[in-house]
Amino acid sequence: MRRLLILADDLTGAAECANAFTRCGLSATVMFEGTSEDIASDVLAIDCDTRHLAPEEAATCVTRIMRKHSLKDPGLGVFQKVDSTLRGNVGAELRAVLEERRLHAGKSRHIVAIMAPAFPATGRTTIGGYQMVYGIPLDQTEIWAHHRLSGEAYLPGILQKIGLRTTLLPLELVRSGCVQLSAVMQRASLESDVLVCDGENDDDLKAIAEASLSLGGGTIWVGTAGLAYQIPNAAQWSRSAYPVGQLRLSMAPILFAVGSMSTVSHRQAASLERGTPVTVIRIQPSILLSGPSVSAWAAIAANIDDSLKAGSDTLLVLDASEHVDVSERRRLTDALGLMLAPYAKIVGALVATGGETAHAILDGWGATTLIMLGEIEPGLPYSFARLNGHSLPILTKAGAFGNDETLISCRDFLTNLRKRDHGPGRKRS
Repeated sequence: MRRLLILADDLTGAAECANAFTRCGLSATVMFEGTSEDIASDVLAIDCDTRHLAPEEAATCVTRIMRKHSLKDPGLGVFQKVDSTLRGNVGAELRAVLEERRLHAGKSRHIVAIMAPAFPATGRTTIGGYQMVYGIPLDQTEIWAHHRLSGEAYLPGILQKIGLRTTLLPLELVRSGCVQLSAVMQRASLESDVLVCDGENDDDLKAIAEASLSLGGGTIWVGTAGLAYQIPNAAQWSRSAYPVGQLRLSMAPILFAVGSMSTVSHRQAASLERGTPVTVIRIQPSILLSGPSVSAWAAIAANIDDSLKAGSDTLLVLDASEHVDVSERRRLTDALGLMLAPYAKIVGALVATGGETAHAILDGWGATTLIMLGEIEPGLPYSFARLNGHSLPILTKAGAFGNDETLISCRDFLTNLRKRDHGPGRKRS
C-alpha cells in the first residue's frame, strides 16, 4: 500500500523529496503529471510542473492531481514540496491541497498543514517566520531579485494574503520538547489552516516531524527535502530493502545540461570545464528562442551531434551574458529539450541543472518516470529512467544548489560507475 503522495512544482524538487525516503528502504518513484502508468511504489512524487503557471492554473492542476491519486486511498499521507526560495505558487497550491483534503475528510475533522521550508544542508533556514539563505533574508538575495519576487519573504504574511489563517511556531517552541510542541500544535490547529514552523537545523525539523504526528493522518506536510528526510523515522516507516536493480553506466558519453541562469550553476560549469576533459558547447538563448528554422540552431545542433557521437562527455551551457526575461524561461527550456531530442539513444547519463531543464529534456526523450536510488550529497539525488529498453542514469539538481565543485562530483560519481562496470582502461565503443 502506498504511504505518501508528494506534490512538487518542478522535477528537481520532486526528486529531492522522493529520494529522502529511500534511506529507510522505501521505494520511491517520480512521475510526470499526466502520466497514465500505474506505479507500484511506497512513495510517489508527482512533478506537477506548475512553477511557470499563473496561480489559478497551478491550483487547478494540483486539485486534479490530488483527486486522481488520493481518492483511492483516503489514508494516504500528503507532502507538498515547496521551493526553499519560495518561487512558484506556494500559497495558491497549498490552499488547493487543503481544500481537497478537507473535502474528503468529513466535517468532524479539521485538516491543518505543517509548514517547515528550512533545508539546513543547503543553507536555507526559517527564523521568526522569515525565509533565510545562508543567514541573509531571502528577499535581499540575487534569487529574489532575479525572479522578480516582491515584498518580504515572511511566510505568515504571504499565506495570509491569500486567505489562509496561520500560526507561527517560533524556534524556542520548536526546541521546547515534543510534549509541549505537540500540545501547542493541537491547540493552534483548531483555529489555523497552516502552522508555520521555524527551523535552523536538522534537529529542529526532526522535532517538527515527530510532533506533527499527534495531529492525525490527514495532516499535510509542507516543506523541502529537509523536512522529508525526517518523516520516515518519525512515522516509523521502513523496509529492509526494495527490489531495484543496480545503477549501471554504459560507455556512452555523459551529457551535462546547465539550463539554469543561476550564477551558482555557471560557476559549477566553469569548474567542470577547467578540471575535467569535457567538450563545452555554449548556447545563446536568443538562438534557442528563434527556433530550429535559423541556421545558427543547426550549427549548434551539429556541434552537439559531433561531440556525442565522438564519445565525448559534453557540457551544454546557456550563455548567461544574454538577458532572458523570466516570462521566456519556459519557452527557452522547451526549446533546449527540442534541440536535444535526437540524442536519447547515444547518451549514457544525464546531469541536468534546473528542474524545468531536466523535465524538458526527459520529456523530449519520452521518459516520464524516475526510479530513485539515493543521493551523492544532500539535494543531489540520482535515479534512472527507463528509456529505449535500458535504464538511463539521471542526476538532477536545482540551479542555485551546491558549491563550485558539485558538477565535478557528479562526473566523478558517474566515472566511478563506468570504471566499476567496464574497467578503467576500456575505451568507449
